[in-house]
Amino acid sequence: MIRKIVAALALCLVCTSPALAAGKIGVVDILALRSQSLPGQEIAKQGQAMFGNERSQLEAQLTALNKKAEDFNKQAPALSEKARAEKAQEIQSAAADLDSKRTALTQRMASFDQVVTPQIQSMLRTACAAFAKKNNYDLILDRAAVLYTEDASDVTAGLVEELNKAWKAQGSKYNLAGVK
Repeated sequence: MIRKIVAALALCLVCTSPALAAGKIGVVDILALRSQSLPGQEIAKQGQAMFGNERSQLEAQLTALNKKAEDFNKQAPALSEKARAEKAQEIQSAAADLDSKRTALTQRMASFDQVVTPQIQSMLRTACAAFAKKNNYDLILDRAAVLYTEDASDVTAGLVEELNKAWKAQGSKYNLAGVK
């Protein structure tokens, strides 16, 4: 039993040694970075321009379908079996059509993400490297991966500035040629 405790403590010591040796560590809130930075805002703007109308139409169709299903449930007892079956088939068909449209939209949105994500990640790596070098950070981690940190180690605001610089340096545009 004591050997197991000693082994566990030794393992903990070995695992924490690299973190202790890291020196100055910063954390960044990636979600805040994406919403506050110019390239993140451009992703939202482009996504809205490309998919916003279709998304709104699908939401309206879903609302209409839910209303139709609700009305059917209220009317079903009064309908003949044939009419009930026809109405149910109509609703099922509309639901299948809506599901097909939602799947197609999701695939196009995934294609958009696959094109812009590597581009913003590249800019983020450049921004992190520049910020770390300028401010003597040895390690910058995503806040989502950190259970606890002092607020003083939050570097999100500084990285927003660096990411904006990287965005402007690359021409303030995404290459969307690969979006299907």
